[in-house]
Amino acid sequence: MPGLQVVALISGGKDSLFSILHCQANGHEVVALANLYPAKSDVNVEDTDSYMYQTIGHAVIPLYEKALGLPLFRQEIMGTAVDQNRSYGPQAPATGASEDETESLVPLLQQVKAALPGVNAVSTGAIMSDYQRTRVESVALRLGLTPLSYLWQWPSLSQNTQSSLLEDMAAVGQDSRIIKVASGGLDDSFLWQNVAERRTISRLTKAAERFGSYDSGAIIGEGGEFETLAVDGPTPLWKHRISVGEDEREIVPGEAGTASIRFRHPRLEAKGDVNPQPIKPRIPETLDERSQSILKSILSNSEATEATQAAGASPEPSIHMEEQKAVPGLITSRSAAGQSPAAQMQSIMHTLRTELEQALPGIGVASIVYTSIILRNMADFADINAVYGRYFTFPTPPARVTIACADAIPNGCDVMLGATYSTSRSQSTATRRGLHVQSRSYWAPANIGPYSQAFVLQSDQDVDRGDVLYVAGQIPLIPASMELASSQSKEALATFAYQAVIALQHADRIGNVMSSKRWAAGIAFIVAPGAKDARKLGLVARRTWSVWHETGDVSAEGDSDEQEEEDFDVWHVTQNFARSGLTNHQPDQDRQSTRPHQTPPLWVIEVDALPRGASIEWAVYGSMTEQDVAVEKIPHLRHLLDVVQRQLV
Repeated sequence: MPGLQVVALISGGKDSLFSILHCQANGHEVVALANLYPAKSDVNVEDTDSYMYQTIGHAVIPLYEKALGLPLFRQEIMGTAVDQNRSYGPQAPATGASEDETESLVPLLQQVKAALPGVNAVSTGAIMSDYQRTRVESVALRLGLTPLSYLWQWPSLSQNTQSSLLEDMAAVGQDSRIIKVASGGLDDSFLWQNVAERRTISRLTKAAERFGSYDSGAIIGEGGEFETLAVDGPTPLWKHRISVGEDEREIVPGEAGTASIRFRHPRLEAKGDVNPQPIKPRIPETLDERSQSILKSILSNSEATEATQAAGASPEPSIHMEEQKAVPGLITSRSAAGQSPAAQMQSIMHTLRTELEQALPGIGVASIVYTSIILRNMADFADINAVYGRYFTFPTPPARVTIACADAIPNGCDVMLGATYSTSRSQSTATRRGLHVQSRSYWAPANIGPYSQAFVLQSDQDVDRGDVLYVAGQIPLIPASMELASSQSKEALATFAYQAVIALQHADRIGNVMSSKRWAAGIAFIVAPGAKDARKLGLVARRTWSVWHETGDVSAEGDSDEQEEEDFDVWHVTQNFARSGLTNHQPDQDRQSTRPHQTPPLWVIEVDALPRGASIEWAVYGSMTEQDVAVEKIPHLRHLLDVVQRQLV
């Protein structure tokens, strides 16, 4: 796949500059830099109270154009943080009100595209902040740019920790200096220290542990504990280094114990011999250690008989499939006959919107948390998806699973839809508990389109089913490239096992970020050439599910019984409008559940086709509490099983 032409959003901080190296390592060409700076009225202010942008050290930014040999585009920050929700969607400002500061990105990136028409992607240094990431994604996708956030969820990935990110920066020679401290554990002695030096990492770690903020991303400054300025890096990316003499740095004390550096006359120094070969940063393994171990266990049984494999596989669960009655919060088997598939979807969605607007005035389709789309032919997916997307234009659309299964659809119909929605009348788009990541990263596949990775359906007085996590169907895509995963093995069964493990890893990582306590149930949709192949693939899917839970339910563990508010974001710490701590939502990879092992029920269903030509798609459901959720209490799961029960493997 050809590389992208990337404009790198830079603040001068360590992460935005380090992300450029990861863009290059993934085969993309960074062709320009872009930066937002304080408005003219604030030019003499070293730092502004922007929720979105790092502005400390903004006077040094012009030097990056020559330091990196890339054109630099700049734009004033206009407006304020009008929309302070974690997720973001553009809204017209009220009469007389200022526009949200996020929208300053629009003219900046339009300026880049006008000068460099080939630009088709934008990179950011977002690591744990939904607040920043969702805003960049919103603007980028509106302008037809692919968002790249290769550092997203970095501490939770294979062999990664907070300090490993800094160590990786040191390994490639990136020198980033601390230029502001804003935490009780950090004083002005940290200023101008190289954040990636071992001594500095040790001091940051001790400070984070002493003040109880280790798990919040404090070591890498994710809670606003400190800000950095990259002054040097590896060639050939860096042609010059930024130099600021000791007598050209002034420590400026701030409010509440903060301190920063004011620069006088920063300058560039030419680097020595430039190495024409770029230094590549370490890239996390596609499968983490746990997933590699699971795959090895599955493949070690590949020569066993079907009977032996079945003995170690997840047993066929049973569920009482009584006649479906009307269930509050569930709309089942909506279809429309005749016309084209797109016209059928239009009819289905129009009727659905009308019903929900009548039932939940002022909320309507924004109440939907999860949908299932069953197609007669997967070739119709693009047309149907375009129609579907027009009804979900808010920041966190419902999670979704999509399959093609002609036998499950009534004659004369090409598409069927089911929907789970919240019956609460107090809900709003701002309080929706969803996760919608649209950037490419190493974490899990981006959801470019009208569906989120996951959604929590909160219990209410009308429906007694506990808080349930609905995860969108996960297929085996490589997150960094969004290409279908392929195994080095030529054996079809080994390739299927690899794809089954990587897709389930995606689901598990999503569950971790959403703070799911444990999986309640799952469905493995598979595509097989024949009945015998379906049995073999079904056994592999069950074995994958069983071994995954035998090795410890990572998503089941939390560091505290008290979970942080879902609207909390690490970027909010900087602005002091949320609590000053953050529970770690990325549990240790090797932590084991303290509860007795019990494999959740799994159903394997053979279908005609899956998105992107995948051979497996996992649909999983989780519990947001320590209490198990009975599958009978997940109506949408029962609905799917009822519709496709003839396809059970």
